[in-house]
Amino acid sequence: MAAEPGTVQFSIGRVIGDSFGVYARNFISFTALALLIGLLDLLFALFVVDQTGTAQMDPTQTDPAMMQPDYGMVALSALITMIVGALTQAAIIYGTFQDLRGQKAGIGDCIARGLSAIVPVIVGSILLALGVGVGMMLLIIPGVILALMWWVYVPTIVVEGKGIIEAFGRSRELTRGRRWHLLGLLVIVVVLTILVGVIVQFISGMILMSSADGSGWTLFSILQYAFMSLVTAFNAVLVAVGYYYLRAEKEGIDVNEIARIFD
Repeated sequence: MAAEPGTVQFSIGRVIGDSFGVYARNFISFTALALLIGLLDLLFALFVVDQTGTAQMDPTQTDPAMMQPDYGMVALSALITMIVGALTQAAIIYGTFQDLRGQKAGIGDCIARGLSAIVPVIVGSILLALGVGVGMMLLIIPGVILALMWWVYVPTIVVEGKGIIEAFGRSRELTRGRRWHLLGLLVIVVVLTILVGVIVQFISGMILMSSADGSGWTLFSILQYAFMSLVTAFNAVLVAVGYYYLRAEKEGIDVNEIARIFD
């Protein structure tokens, strides 16, 4: 039986705590999912970016004109990273809801569910990135507002089966009244990610600089890939848990009712 709206409260501590709990219980499967899907990004870095990255580390063998950024490569890399992140998030959102209702989801089931929603999720991710990017260029604040408004657009596609445009509207509706809390939540998560990221970057940089034969680039890419896989997996859990609490607070719906669509 559903609770009355407002009975369950969305709170920063509850969302972060439950997200760590869900990830801890599914650490192996969710991390394996993120690493598996993230292989596309890693292979691109190793076999495409490596061809230019290694050369650029040796200025004595490189024409200065070739040191200019390859914007096409940057755009392609960003697109691949976006696709990897979208599929990972869609797959882990499904697994998170299965955990919240006391069930286990296999890696295959998670991937299948993610693939079933991948087209609208990817298209939506591109539109979101463009919207937030333009907003960031307009004195930053509009971009932050859009990012907060659209924070749960992926779960509305994966869980509710919403279309692309409808999902943005649904996310705006669910986040209304809680955007300051979402801002605080994301600031905490971003700060923690940056702190850990600085350590990873330092270690990666030491590996890269200590390599004289270019092999350090491979180790650098693998370390970055592992770190980003962990971050992507946790953020997917965080979004799913946040989405659940937003719906529970506003609609008085429990996790079993939400996840019934997966049955």
